[in-house]
Amino acid sequence: MKSTQRGQTLVVFTIVCAFILLGTMALVGNSQVLFVNADRADAAALLAAQAGASAIDVGALYNDQVVIAPDEAVSRCEQAGAAQASVLTVTCTVSGNTVTAKVVRRVQMPLPIWSGFETVSATRTARPAYGGATGGF
Repeated sequence: MKSTQRGQTLVVFTIVCAFILLGTMALVGNSQVLFVNADRADAAALLAAQAGASAIDVGALYNDQVVIAPDEAVSRCEQAGAAQASVLTVTCTVSGNTVTAKVVRRVQMPLPIWSGFETVSATRTARPAYGGATGGF
């Protein structure tokens, strides 16, 4: 009896390799997009925290004290964070002279495996920068 079915293993192997290649491309592409957007979220959080830390209370400054105005700091922080693209939420808190900003971004995946969108977040803190001792402006 002659065998007329040749090459079936090669066809199955080729199909399996194609799926493995597609899966690898999806994982690499999605990972790259997540890393880039995590960097962008980190930059937005840093910008927001620095903007909040720039809200120095002028009245206290004339008395040789570097103090953050809490309401102005939160306002500046939230405005700077929300001005960035694809930002879902910006949460800013002031504790003493430290401003903490948490930025959450929504990222669309180029090759959706389990969902079309993912979220990345970053948290940064900042304090007011001044030269030398208090009163050395």
